[in-house]
Amino acid sequence: MPSFLVLVLSIATVIGVVIVAIRLLLKKKSHELSERIATITSYRDIQEHREKELSQSNKSFFIDIETDLRNNFNGHIISYSEEEQFTKYYTEFFHEANSLLKSLEAFHIEPSEIISKFTHDFGNIHSIVKRHNEQVIQDTLDTHKDFFDHCLKYPLDKQQRRSIVSEEDNCLVVSSAGSGKTSSIVGKVRYLIDIKHINPQSILLISYTNKAAAELTERMDIAGLRGYTFHKLAIDIIGKATGQKPSICDNTDALFVKIYHKLLEDEDFKKSIVEYFVDYQVQ
Repeated sequence: MPSFLVLVLSIATVIGVVIVAIRLLLKKKSHELSERIATITSYRDIQEHREKELSQSNKSFFIDIETDLRNNFNGHIISYSEEEQFTKYYTEFFHEANSLLKSLEAFHIEPSEIISKFTHDFGNIHSIVKRHNEQVIQDTLDTHKDFFDHCLKYPLDKQQRRSIVSEEDNCLVVSSAGSGKTSSIVGKVRYLIDIKHINPQSILLISYTNKAAAELTERMDIAGLRGYTFHKLAIDIIGKATGQKPSICDNTDALFVKIYHKLLEDEDFKKSIVEYFVDYQVQ
């Protein structure tokens, strides 16, 4: 019996020592990770580093995700792709911190404030970006209120103004006929030229019909800027690249009928056509 008690006490002691050792190791890892997070090079400096080498003296280090985002995109609307790149920059640190948090929780160890805030902010990057963008949009609309009131014959409404200042990778405006979609495009172009100082020759206006393209060109009335249809743009690009614009078929229906009759000379094609129409209602 004493031997059994000694064995139990020995095992309990070993387990206790192991737990203490693990706790000390986890605390050490927590401290090291906290220091690494505190000295992460800011996202802004990483972006600038792509253009030129930064000396150690002018590097700025990480405070927290929200501060880094605000400093990097100050006064700038963050697009989906920019948010994705920003999130990706901190993803590796997040996975490491999140994994450590699970171990700390298992051994009832309180994580450092730096790690807790970092993981919390990372999980809320989308919300932080949304708040940031809403503030920038509102500031932009307030700053340029006079422009939006007078850039067209009548003041633009709230939805038109928001679509115009959007700097997202894609901006889809869905509205009924005559509700102001074309006016929004005109306002957007004038905003880019007058407020953002974009060269008119760097703006491409595309529409589906010749009538709409001509209307855009007329309403813009800006030198070096015109509306195109997809087809007209393609023809112009080919002509510029080859030195000769391609000839365009005037009667495409007749061309397709001609091709169809030519294909009917092939017995396999003719058989397939017959089978298709025979089974058309079934399949």
